[in-house]
Amino acid sequence: MSAIVDRSSAFVRQVFKDFYRENANLISPPPKPEAREFGYWSFERGEMIRHLSFRSSEEVRSEVARVAPLHAYRSAAYYQYPSAPMEEKGWTAADLIFDIDADHLDVPCVSQHVYRVCIVHGLLEAGAKTCPRCGSVGREVEWVCDTCLGAAKAEAVRLVDILVEELGVGEEEVEVGFSGNRGYHIVAYSPDHLSLDQMARKDLVGYLTCVGLVPGLLGLPWRREGRGRPRLDLLPPPMLQQPGWRGRIVRRIYSILQRPDVVHGLAKYGDLAEDVRESWSTEPEWGVAPLGFWTTLIEEAIRQEALRIDPVVTTDIHRLLRLSGTLNGKTGLLARRVPLEMLDDFDPLTECVVLPRGRRVRVRIAYSPAFRLGGEEFDEVVEPRSTELPVYAAVYLISRGLATLET
Repeated sequence: MSAIVDRSSAFVRQVFKDFYRENANLISPPPKPEAREFGYWSFERGEMIRHLSFRSSEEVRSEVARVAPLHAYRSAAYYQYPSAPMEEKGWTAADLIFDIDADHLDVPCVSQHVYRVCIVHGLLEAGAKTCPRCGSVGREVEWVCDTCLGAAKAEAVRLVDILVEELGVGEEEVEVGFSGNRGYHIVAYSPDHLSLDQMARKDLVGYLTCVGLVPGLLGLPWRREGRGRPRLDLLPPPMLQQPGWRGRIVRRIYSILQRPDVVHGLAKYGDLAEDVRESWSTEPEWGVAPLGFWTTLIEEAIRQEALRIDPVVTTDIHRLLRLSGTLNGKTGLLARRVPLEMLDDFDPLTECVVLPRGRRVRVRIAYSPAFRLGGEEFDEVVEPRSTELPVYAAVYLISRGLATLET
């Protein structure tokens, strides 16, 4: 079996080499590449090679094309000596970066996309770790579907809006990139944020994710286990079009009031939600409902408004992130920049398919969900079988551990 897996890996490696030889111009290093650390995951050595530095973007492209790595990365940080050991690099600044991944989101289908597969005998039963027929350890597969990717993109759009409208980052300073797999990276090159230390970035993450937010300090009617009508004479109450958290929470409340039946805890208030919605025809009327009603509604609004970002990525001032314009070794899709004006209509399962379409190869699929890729629809494969696929689809399934190359 190892020979089959090795042959499949060699096939993917050759496809990557051919791609980089012909498309090195797509590789897009970050600003000031001479101050960055670069790294890559090697096909041949099966390990991470890092602490690399280059004098120009052309040198970066040349090296990536030469080694044709499984994955390629660049640092968010700027260093005086990027090729030195970490403690000797001389950190000077770091881009403000965010990672949005489908598995961080409240998408119901995410839990259905994790399973184990025996490369010989196919899908294992739920909870099984080894194949009952051959005893081999099943490979854990994390699938991603259109719904997952759509949710990740929507979260990226929300984050960009907050960066620009609330944190003072210019649109020209924001870079959005599809990771080539399950989500998006957002990078802010704003000079006002480059020198932030880890604690400052942690505070920023807290702002975006609502950690420690006290609704009462925003003038919202709030008191746990509250009874009676809210007191609103301490602060001017929030209005619909206000900026920041005050306005966003109010707008989310208004949105929730359109579907109060989906919010746990509101049913006991009967038709009050409908009465409140009618009273909010122009601006919020907070005196029309008791504190307990508002507490339930505000908690849900904050939960929905809190951004689902990876806090570790943003607070790590030495972080490596995927190099734009390179292939993701888990899918064979291109990790590419997405202009802000294209983000709403961006379809990664079409626009990031860059491997050959015309050439077909024979693979043995152990198992595969139905999927859409490169403008084609592929049916579910329930039992192991051999078939011919376009190279891009073959690499997609092989890289995910669901197929092997056949001779």
